[in-house]
Amino acid sequence: MKYFDPHIHVYSRTVDDYKNMATAGVRAIVEPSFWLGSKRQYPESHLDYFEHVLSFEPKRAREHGIEHYACLGMNPKEANDLELAHAVIDALPEFLKRDNCVAIGETGFDLISKEEEEIMRRQLRLAKDLNMPVMVHTPHQNKREGTIRTVEILKEEGLDPNQVILDHNTHDTIDVSVEYGGWSGMTIYPGKISIEGVIEILDRYGTERMMINTAADWGPADPLSVPKAANEMLKQGYAEENIQRLVWDNPIQYYKQSGKLKLKEGKGVTS
Repeated sequence: MKYFDPHIHVYSRTVDDYKNMATAGVRAIVEPSFWLGSKRQYPESHLDYFEHVLSFEPKRAREHGIEHYACLGMNPKEANDLELAHAVIDALPEFLKRDNCVAIGETGFDLISKEEEEIMRRQLRLAKDLNMPVMVHTPHQNKREGTIRTVEILKEEGLDPNQVILDHNTHDTIDVSVEYGGWSGMTIYPGKISIEGVIEILDRYGTERMMINTAADWGPADPLSVPKAANEMLKQGYAEENIQRLVWDNPIQYYKQSGKLKLKEGKGVTS
């Protein structure tokens, strides 16, 4: 079985992580823009980071048989510095045009501030203008409230739900995300959701328009959580075709809307 991790921050991972992912069957990944752990003070710091994600990481991934794509944007963690955030977005379109950039994001809420909303709306409008998928980050605090407000903003801005993934869902938000009608992402990560929690949600809602990811970064994340979750699903009686849909076909179906994805659906199970 092949795996596609649709949200992982390999900028922060080692070569051993790449080796282990490849051995486990991870064949494709998308790396969204994220907070590096300390405040970046200049727009150029973000632009250098975009260039790294678009050029260096694909080379590292390819050495291990993994296809690397990017999702670029102004992360909500740094969106409260409006002067900086607007300057970064001013320069963003040239990077979004690159062949391996398949979506805008992560955008969304962190503190659920008016500044974050301003930066989110600007990126949503950019996604709509460029007809690109967009990854929306649901907040860590006041999560349900922030997710409900996010959906209101998505509707106000007229985004096509087919091109939106609401990510980092938990039991507190999954009903809001599913009702919106876009794609629902779940991040297997301490403090977000466990493999057991993911399966509980899939038992209730099924695998259509669902994705699971690791968001593996500097924290206590496991870059093998997607194959581990698939293995647990298999043990619990899920059909291989449903697991394939979740861990391979769904990310492809979503990201292929960019017109840049070179992967094919239906290749998740090998005999």
